[in-house]
Formats: sequence, C-alpha cells, structure tokens
Amino acid sequence: MINVKVKALGAVLAALAIVNCHADEAEEPGEGTLFRSLFGDTLERDHGITVSNLLDVAYTRNNRSTRAERKDGLSNLPITGMSDEGLELGSLHLFIDKPLAATFVPRITPLPGPRPDAVAWGFTLEFNYGRNAQFARTYGWDQSLHMNQQDNLRAQRDKDYFLAVPNAALTLYLPYGPGVSFMAGVFGPAMGYEIPPNIRLARNPFASKTYAFVSEPGTVAGVLASSRVYNGDAGLLGLELGVVQGWNNLRDNNNDKSLTGAVRWRSADMNTWVDYEFMVGNEQDDSLGDVQAPPSRVIAASGQLKQQHSLNGWHQFNARWSMGAELVYGHQAGDGKASTVDVLTGPGFDGASWWGANAVVTYQLRKDLAWSLRGEHFSDPEGFALFPTTTARGAFNALTSGVRYDMNKHLSLRPELRYDWFKGGDDQRPFGNGRDRTQLTAMVEALYYF
Repeated sequence: MINVKVKALGAVLAALAIVNCHADEAEEPGEGTLFRSLFGDTLERDHGITVSNLLDVAYTRNNRSTRAERKDGLSNLPITGMSDEGLELGSLHLFIDKPLAATFVPRITPLPGPRPDAVAWGFTLEFNYGRNAQFARTYGWDQSLHMNQQDNLRAQRDKDYFLAVPNAALTLYLPYGPGVSFMAGVFGPAMGYEIPPNIRLARNPFASKTYAFVSEPGTVAGVLASSRVYNGDAGLLGLELGVVQGWNNLRDNNNDKSLTGAVRWRSADMNTWVDYEFMVGNEQDDSLGDVQAPPSRVIAASGQLKQQHSLNGWHQFNARWSMGAELVYGHQAGDGKASTVDVLTGPGFDGASWWGANAVVTYQLRKDLAWSLRGEHFSDPEGFALFPTTTARGAFNALTSGVRYDMNKHLSLRPELRYDWFKGGDDQRPFGNGRDRTQLTAMVEALYYF
C-alpha cells in the first residue's frame, strides 16, 4: 500500500509540473488546465464539456491525541473534513461536466434571465480518491468496489485510500411552462449550508466541517425535478422535488422510497438567498441478514420514518462583509417494539431527534484574501445523528477562525484554528479517544485546481 501511495503522489506531482509549464496565467482559469494542456479546448469549445481536477491536502494537529493515536488515522474525529493528523491526502477529484442551458441549476439555484426555448441535456461525473472518499461512498454503488472492501480498523491504522463516485447523473432541460430541469442517477443532494467538495464556488470557508454537515445525507440515487417558478422584481423562486432510494444508498433493502426537495429564493441582484431543504422516508433495515449501516443502523419489521430539514441562507452586506447561517432538525422514528433494534443500543429502539445551528461571517480583505469566523451548536441527545464519526450523547459546540489566501489561479491556502467543547453525561467524552470533552485543532489546507 505504501508503494502504491508513493506512485500516486508521483503521478500527481508530474501532472502539476505539466500544468505549471503549459498554463497561460492570463487567459485560462486554473480548473481544467491539465486537460486543456494535453488535449486542447475542443471538447469544451465545441461540446460544452469541461474536465477539471482538484487536489485537497492538509496538515493537522490537535492537543488531545497521543503519539500512537496520531500515527493511526481518524484521530481528529468527530471533527470531519480532514480527520487524520499529520499530512493527509484528503481527496483528489476528477470532474467531467456538461452544464445545462436552463433556468435552474439542479440542486443549486434558479437562474435570472429569459427562459431558454431549446431542449438541452447534460451530465455530471465525479471521481473522488483519497482518505475522505471513505465517507463519500454510496451503499450498493461504489462501496462495493474491490479497493473499498477494507477492514475498517486496518484502513484506519494504515491510513488507506478509498475511491468514491459521488456524482454520476444525467440532466435534461425541457422548455415547457416555466422550464423544468431533471437529474437522474447518483448525486449529492446539496442539502445544508455546506456542500462537498471544495470547489472554488462552494460555500465552504473552512477545511473542517460543521456537525450539521455530518448529520445530513451525502448522496442519493433517484430522480430530481427543478423549476424556476417566479422571476420578477421580488427575486427568483425555485422549487425542487425528487424520489430517491434513501440516505447514501442505491440498493435500499426496505423497498421504500424517500422524498427530497427544496424551496430556493434569490434576491433579484443575487446578493441574498434563502433555502429550505428536506428529505423524508423510511430508513430502517428489514433484515438482520442485510444491515446497511452506516446509512441505517435501525432494524425493524415495519417502516420507521427518518427526516432531515435544513433552513439556510446567505447575504452579501457590501463588497467586504457577508454572512451565512443554517438551522437543521432531524428525527428517526422508532416504535419501541422488541423487534425494532438499534445495532448499537439493542432492542426497543424508540426514536432519536437532533438539531443544530451554525453561522459564519466573512470579511474580504482583498480579492485574494478573506477571513472567516464560524460558530456552531449541535444537539444529539441520543448519540444518533453523527454516527459513525461519534456516538456521544449530548451537545457539541465549536468556534473556528481561519483565512483563505488565493496565491494564484491554481493554489489556495486555508489555515484555521478550531476549538470544540462538549456537554453531556459524565461518561460521554468524544475527544482524545474517549478521554476529553474539549479539543483544540490547528490545520493548514492546500487546494490545487488544475
């Protein structure tokens, strides 16, 4: 495995050398430079297909791990985003996209302007290789790949890499009524304020993620319809509704579907937006012989409804200041019967609820430098929502401060300092491998777009 990692790192460095030798800094964005250097811009110019890459690496330390724990992986948990200490290849992404000419970017936003009158099609495809791919896998899809069939304890000890395909979907736009966009396949539902991955336009100011982010579904498999239903002086209003298999699942064994959807409002100048997003559906496993954890850790003979709701928004006050915030609520039903089993706590599961709030303020010092401060609170009294990163029962709090410095069109640096504290029962200590209630974490992340 070590030899494979060295070879992979060598390939990445060779690719970056090609990019730096051939890129035209004045005319081209960093994204897609490698592909254009090797194959030209014909695919993008003539067919609207873009091919780009993102390398996401970080160095992290916290004040709670022992030397032996730092040598193994995941010693930052329950903090996610970069969960290993030391140098971590968080992810190496390959994106292949053909965007739609439509009134709505599915999962993201309604768009201003006139309604296109032509039928259009597109697609999105993403490959994610690295440590973070372990948490981006979909049950019944990329989780079954041979390189992903690893013993969890050994993978943690050896800091093994995984391969995920979190987006593989076709898109279609039909110019009927206000215009309707469709997406079908496996895709990230874009629920919550933060959405993966760390592309340049993502609303992720930090390498580490909120606890709300952990509680929300990462991928879904199904069909999503999106439409801009209003475009006027009061702004833009878009609606989305989808039917999917379940949380992070292509092969849901309970034979029930889940509903996901959103209401998305944008101001006319696009400087303010508010989103309400939800996912609702039965998420229990029907059989002890096919437990699909971690997407579901509940086994029951009848349907056990799971729901997640997120209300989030963002506002640009002026050229310097902006702010985003989120409220999240979730609930997993449990009827309390002896046949309803939580795989961690046993029979008689009678339900779990969780909620959280987080907010981030950003000050743009100059075009290439921004400072952000984030505060968050997440209550998980049954220790259910953050599984498998933690099962601690109580309330998590965190304060994170950091900057983003865009050194050039390829490289961005994001150093951050984060302090977490936890309140729960005396036996609940989620940090330092079960020893501590607080943790101070320092991290420097490098994002390389090519």
